[in-house]
Amino acid sequence: MGIIIRQGLKSSIVTYVGTAVGVLNVLVIYNKFLTQEQFGLYASAMVSFTTVFASFAQIGVPHIATRYFNRFADDEKRHNGFLGFLLVTPLVGLGIFAILYLSLQSVFNGIYESKSPLLSQYYYYMLPLTFCIAYISVLEAYAKVHLRIVVPAIIRELGLRLSNGLLVILFGLGYISFEQLIGITVVTYILGIIALFAYIKILGKLYLTIDWNIYRSPLFKEMYQYGLWVLLAGASFTLIQHVEKIMLPAYDGGLNTTAIFDIASRIALVIAIPRNAIASISLPLLAESWQKNDMAHIEEIYRKSSLVLFIVGGFLFLGIWCNVDEIFQLLPKADIYSQGRWVVFFFGMSKVIDMATGLNSEILINSKYYRYDLAFYVLLAVLIIVTNLILIPIYSFNGAALAALTSVVVYNATKYFFILFKLKLQPFTSATVKVLGLFILTYFLATLIPTLGSGLVGIMMTVAVRSLLICAVFGGGVLYFKISEDANKTVMGILRKLKLIK
Repeated sequence: MGIIIRQGLKSSIVTYVGTAVGVLNVLVIYNKFLTQEQFGLYASAMVSFTTVFASFAQIGVPHIATRYFNRFADDEKRHNGFLGFLLVTPLVGLGIFAILYLSLQSVFNGIYESKSPLLSQYYYYMLPLTFCIAYISVLEAYAKVHLRIVVPAIIRELGLRLSNGLLVILFGLGYISFEQLIGITVVTYILGIIALFAYIKILGKLYLTIDWNIYRSPLFKEMYQYGLWVLLAGASFTLIQHVEKIMLPAYDGGLNTTAIFDIASRIALVIAIPRNAIASISLPLLAESWQKNDMAHIEEIYRKSSLVLFIVGGFLFLGIWCNVDEIFQLLPKADIYSQGRWVVFFFGMSKVIDMATGLNSEILINSKYYRYDLAFYVLLAVLIIVTNLILIPIYSFNGAALAALTSVVVYNATKYFFILFKLKLQPFTSATVKVLGLFILTYFLATLIPTLGSGLVGIMMTVAVRSLLICAVFGGGVLYFKISEDANKTVMGILRKLKLIK
């Protein structure tokens, strides 16, 4: 257990640092040195296309590695050729993808060339990048089953992001052309694969043998069926995360509107970060409760998670939305990217609503209805695609954000009623209404505070005063009225550690 804790802690630190580097890259470096269209290609569309392509083309192999490694693990027998299986099997999906990708270039150009010519110009670069992303996922999964996640995280979260930021700076300073920037970026991903191979070699686990008997064993049928199942789930999840940046380049504004949406949506994504942490903590508790059929405890977790996440999400949303104009003014090219302020609102509200409905997916995947969670993901993917097709032509990037909000509302409402009718559980209490009341009151009070001067000092003063009001009214109200026992205990514990109270 010690190695899991150490690796988990180190990996979390690397991930947070990598996230900070990513934010610096996107909001400052890319924003400063790339044109709006170049930003839309390099930071948004190209990443989204290749990530979605890879999620389909790798045919679930990273998940197969995690689930079935223990059936093959044997150092004396070189893991019975399992690494070879992991390296060879994706070639099937990637080969099919490559054939389709190259043969459908005219279709791709018909969709994107008129609105986003730069995307069509760099069409061929996305093929090797897709291969790289797929194999980075496979090798990371192989390292993970050996309980080694820190170095792969360093390679992905820090190595690639730092190199991308440096390359954009070199481009901005005139040392390389934009085409060279794209080409060298592909090379850095190839170097990432080489680095992962080198690390696995250092671990002494680079068993490059292939046992073809794997493909003839009865277990193989179970493995590929599982792979297809998680392929559908994983690809749907990936598509949901990137669909707007795949669809926007096909409409008026092309990569320019994609860049605006990307910047604004990343600002709003900050709201959803705490959900992952709370979900990770709650999953083992939910699994244990389902094992004991302790429905009372499951309902308690459901309600407490909904309340805490609503409080945290609402607090972060207020902090961002009430200061959204000032936030954009701090960014380079504020006059361009501030057009995305309503993206922040719609996208941010979708995250708040998703958080307020609690750990509904986590409850489902631990129940006998776990297969329905995949069905709901597919429903969400279809909803987002359909609503984007309707709203993007009318409202452009704002339509993409409104589509996300609409889809999330329908998706969560469907899960809410499913859990209510099938499991007789629901997350809302009178405390939810109190939080909503505080949320509305705080928002209207914050809007009464005008901009306090011009320039950087005026911006910082405005943000500081509004943020203090939000903390006092919303945060103070939650604590004063003791709306959440967990929130009060957490805050009191922090204050005691800081020795501010006894």
